[in-house]
Amino acid sequence: MNSTAIHRCLHVLDLDASLAFYEQALGMTEIRRMGPDDGSWTNVFISTDTSGFQLELTWNRGRTEPYDNGGRDSHLAFTVPDFQAARALHEQMGCICHVNDAMGLYFIEDPDGCWLEILPEKAEFAPQAGVDVLAALGRRRSLRHYSGEPIPAPLLDRVIEAGLRSASGRGRRPWELVVVSDRDTLTALARCRDHGAAMLAEAAAAVVVLGDPTLADTWVEDCSIVMANMHLEAAASGVGSCWIQGRMRQAADGRSTQDFVAELLGIPEPYQIEAILSLGMPSEPAAVRPLDENLRAKVHEGRF
Repeated sequence: MNSTAIHRCLHVLDLDASLAFYEQALGMTEIRRMGPDDGSWTNVFISTDTSGFQLELTWNRGRTEPYDNGGRDSHLAFTVPDFQAARALHEQMGCICHVNDAMGLYFIEDPDGCWLEILPEKAEFAPQAGVDVLAALGRRRSLRHYSGEPIPAPLLDRVIEAGLRSASGRGRRPWELVVVSDRDTLTALARCRDHGAAMLAEAAAAVVVLGDPTLADTWVEDCSIVMANMHLEAAASGVGSCWIQGRMRQAADGRSTQDFVAELLGIPEPYQIEAILSLGMPSEPAAVRPLDENLRAKVHEGRF
């Protein structure tokens, strides 16, 4: 049997104070609320744009005795994209209740005594199931600078699996993937373009996406879907990535990118390079990018 954690209930004495605290301290805002017509209790569900998990804040009319929502031994944990900025904010709010510098974390306390662990974003904390696709799209960036840390094997496997699960015309899957992690090869691969591929020299890995034109006349589209899916999964898993176009591009030595990569990686005929996905752990977290509402003008109903 499989299950998915969707929310945790916390009882609160002052609903407005708790809503204000969670919005200021953690950026959590109201998703929905429920309760009977007589107003004897109210449940408010809150979350962030980057997580499907919700807190259910329950308020009961007439309750004056403090709730026991647990402390350090029964706590909630949150990651933040800018750990130092978050700590400065929480110090200003006066809600930090415990600091463990040796482990690189601290706790804050909400108005009802619930302890909340604050951690920096790390690959091992990245959501691995039930990913919100729109949230992942909001985090997707072309990241060209990496921290130098190795990519955890499970995360690299997820990126590759996202490519393997890609749709293709008539299910022919005319693509092949070459995963490169050798440092010398990555450095050499950085010269596959006369510009725009230098980040490969500091990447932890790269995935070269090739297509077989003899299998499908949609090989370009099919390979692009593979690239897009891996690019998105990398963002969802906290891995930095950048799409490096290979098809119809020129290498630094004047040859085509196709000829350069084919010689470097031993690619046989008739495979053609579509693109390369550069991968590495981000040197800094990518903030969620809101939708540019001007793009709505590109949507046409019924007719252009």
